[in-house]
Formats: sequence, structure tokens, C-alpha cells
Amino acid sequence: MDEQQRPGEELFDRLNREKKQRRRKVVRTVIIVIAVIAVALVLLVLSLRRSVEKKFAAAEKEVLTYEVKPGTIHTLVTGSGVLAQVDEEEIKVPAGVEIDEVFPEAGDLVTEGELLAKVDMASVMNTLSDTQSQLKTLDKSINNAKDDTASTSLTAGVSGRVKTIYAEIGDDVASCMAENGALALLSLDGYLAVDIEAEGPSRGDSVTVTRADGTIVSGVVEEARKGQLTVLVSDDGPLVDEEVTVSDNGGKALGKGKLYIHSPLAVTGYAGIVSGIPTRENAKVSSGSAIVTLTDTKTSANYDALLRQREDLEETLMDLLTIYRDGAVLSKMDGLVSSVEYDEDTFNSAVENQILTLYPQKQMSVTISVDETDILSLKEGQEAEIEVSSVSEDAFTGTVTEISKVADTSTGVTQYSAEVTLQREEGMLAGMTASVNVRIQGTENALIIPVDALHQNSASYYVYTAYDSEAHRYDGRVEVTIGMQNDDYVEITSGLKEGDTVYYTESQSLTIMDMFAMAQGMGGGMSSGGNRGGGQMPGGMPGGGKPGGMPGMGG
Repeated sequence: MDEQQRPGEELFDRLNREKKQRRRKVVRTVIIVIAVIAVALVLLVLSLRRSVEKKFAAAEKEVLTYEVKPGTIHTLVTGSGVLAQVDEEEIKVPAGVEIDEVFPEAGDLVTEGELLAKVDMASVMNTLSDTQSQLKTLDKSINNAKDDTASTSLTAGVSGRVKTIYAEIGDDVASCMAENGALALLSLDGYLAVDIEAEGPSRGDSVTVTRADGTIVSGVVEEARKGQLTVLVSDDGPLVDEEVTVSDNGGKALGKGKLYIHSPLAVTGYAGIVSGIPTRENAKVSSGSAIVTLTDTKTSANYDALLRQREDLEETLMDLLTIYRDGAVLSKMDGLVSSVEYDEDTFNSAVENQILTLYPQKQMSVTISVDETDILSLKEGQEAEIEVSSVSEDAFTGTVTEISKVADTSTGVTQYSAEVTLQREEGMLAGMTASVNVRIQGTENALIIPVDALHQNSASYYVYTAYDSEAHRYDGRVEVTIGMQNDDYVEITSGLKEGDTVYYTESQSLTIMDMFAMAQGMGGGMSSGGNRGGGQMPGGMPGGGKPGGMPGMGG
């Protein structure tokens, strides 16, 4: 039985060996393919590098010179956005007017005097009559109220002590009230209070209170809980907001705080000019005592409200008369219909109705994002240059009209927004892309050099003041201190003087596509390239140069 099984085992072993040999062969093949690909990639990278160097060496970029001299340099806030319409005009009809038909549609351009809506003239006449009747009734109310006056004397409603007087002679009562909440404050119960954080004394215990001038007065604990004491002192003498020190009977200081009126009463008013103050702070007054006297109190709040109501009715009357004269609702301006609000099924003539919205097409705006480092330098009214490439190659002039102080951090970077407004020019349409430059600061008579002439390492900024044309090497390295900088020029605050000359080449950046294009143009890019030496890039660019115009970080 074993002899019959042995051939089968030998066959099984042979098949396993063959299978392992095939597997090793596949693995070797894969390794060889990967190695070939890796070598090819290395050769390609070296080829591209040599091609780039050869191109720079062949190009022999021109070495430029610049004489250091005074000039003007400024920095900009830049951004882009889309044009938007501004100054929308809502076209409304007064309550009572029936609309028969609205003609324009959203997106239509209308001209001044063009028919916007047909109205029911009978409803216009009825509304005119009703409005005129309302004006007559209102005039009677105004006539009755014209002699209304506010009191010429503001008095204490209850007896107390005057502790604070906000009003001064000549003050407008309404303004003083808006700023301080009162014209004067009285103390009603005879006490000022102070809150301190302390423990120990209990409610009703006596304490001493030391005033700012060192005077000691007696006090009593009104409340003691959760580590806080409220202490009362007499309101006769101590001042509101005066800082005092509270001590226990043993002389141990418990804490400091500011005095406030324990039971205050505000003396208030609403109209007139302060003409006199027949009292003083800390004076005791009785109920009915004059605190403030006033002049120019003729116009009462009721009278003012009636006048404003009449102004609204007059405006409505003029709108009705215009519709009556024209026999319809006509456009008062050239404009773009942005939306039509009129809906025949939901129209309610009992209320004022907006029938459509117009954009006058006189101005447009663009909103840009502003970095947090620049937002405080931006001011409303600053001039801006706006480029709308789809309309003109020339820049347009605008003005910063709004600056948002609300930050947007949705992108992980703190940004603010600013709105720039400009006059609309022919061809400008909402949604067109616009680029904005706002000059935020500038320096006159600054020593400036081109940005490309400035280099940077980890320790300093520097320039080259000489060039060896035979060795193709920059010399005369000078460290400098810089000031203001923009995309083109940089201010030199030390290290150079007027009349010095700096040597440089224009910076240049290569994209991946450029490199592949060069490799193909060089027949595969396998020829040898230029050499780098002396801390310089091919073509004579100093090491630490600034591809794309930015300071480099090399030495």
C-alpha cells in the first residue's frame, strides 16, 4: 500500500516545487519591472533638471541695475468679487388704489416716463378725497396741540437727598436723558451702600467705613450671605462712586468697593433746554422742590407726532396726484426691473402695495474679503481702483462705502468684508467679475529698490552692489533693513544710500508644464545642462532669489 502511494507523493512534491519556482520567477519579474521604472523616473528627473539648467544657462538672463533713489511706495488691500446692483427703488401705490395691470417683467429695462401699471382711476379719485379729509381732521388736532407745553420745572416727586446731577445749564433734555438715563438722582432712604466680598460679620453688625480722603464713618451690615456683605452708610456726605474700605470693629480690613445709592429716584424729562438747577448735590429736598428748570418746552411729543403724521399724508397725497395727472403709474427714472411683486390673485388694495422693484443703473458695487491684518487700515471714503476686464482694460474709480466688522472664519482664516461702490459704465452687468485695489498707506520720499533686487536668508535681508561679468558672479553683498513693501518695490530704511547701485535679474518661476515642454523640446532632455556655482542659480540668479517676486529664503 505504501509503494502504491509513493509515486503520488512524488508527483505532488514535484508540482509544489514547480509552483514555487513559477512564483519566484513572477516575483523576480515584478522586481525587475519596478527597478526599470524607478531608473527611468530618476533619469527623467535628472533630464528635466539638466534641461531647466541648460535653458537658464542658454538664456543668459540680463543682469539689471537700479540706482537707489527716493520715490513713493504704497501698499494695497486687494480682492475680487462680482458686480452687484445698488440703490434699489421700490415702486408702490397708496392704499385704496386698484391695479388693473402691471406691464414690465423682471429683467426688463425701462426708461423715465414709461408706463409701469394701469390703475382704476375711480379708486384714485376716492383715495384722493379720503386723504384730503384726513388732512383736514389732522390739521384740527395739530391746531389744538400747538400750544401744548412740557412743564418748565422738573421737581422731586418725594423728599430725599440730591446725590447726582447729570444735567448742566444749556443741555438738551432729551439728549441728557438718552446719555445718562436721568437728569438727576435722589437718595430716598438716607443711605448709600457698598458691596464687598468678605465673611465674618452678620446682618445688623456695626462696621467702620474709611472714605477716600481718610475720613472714617460708621456703617451697618444690611446683608451677609455667600461670602458677600452689603454695608450701609449715611448718604449725608459720602459721594456716589467713591471707593471706600470696610473694616470690622477690631480694625481688620474686610474689603473695598464703590458706594452707590441704596434707594435711588431718577428725575426725568423729555423736552426743553436746561435753564437752571436750583439745587446742589448732597442737598436735602422735599416733595415738590424744583430740581431743574427749563425753557423752549412749547413743542410737546404729541405735537411732533402729529406733524410727522401729516408729512406722511402729504407724501401720499402727492403720489396720488401724480398718478391722477399721468392717468397711470409711470417710471420716474431709467432702470432695470429686478422683480415684480404684483400678483393679481393676492393683491389687496386696502393696504399700500409694492408692485415692482427697479435698479436705477447709476451705481454698482463689489464686495471683497479683507484679511484681519488689513481691516483696521481700511476706512470708508477711501478711493479704490476697480478692474472689470470684460468691460474695459482701463481701471474704474470707486469708493469704499461699507466695512463689515463681523468676522468670517468659515475657511479657517479670519476675514472681513468691505463694499466698494463705483459709477456704472456701459456694458457693466450684475455678476461680472471685478478686481479691487485700495491704497491703505504710503510713504513719500522713501529710498526704494525693485523687489527682485532684494534677497533674504534666515538671518537678514541683503542686496548685491556689484557684478563680475567674467565670472558671472554677484559681489558686494550688503545687508539692509526694509520698511514698506508691495509687489514691485521695497523701501530700504538702512544699509543703502541714495545713488548706490544694486544688481539683480528678474525673478522667474517655472511650472511643471514648462519643464515637460522643455524636456520634449530638447529631444528627450538627455543633453547636459549648465552648472551652478558660487551660490547662484543658472543664468546668474543669486541663490536666495525670489521666484515670482517674493523674497527667497536661501543664503
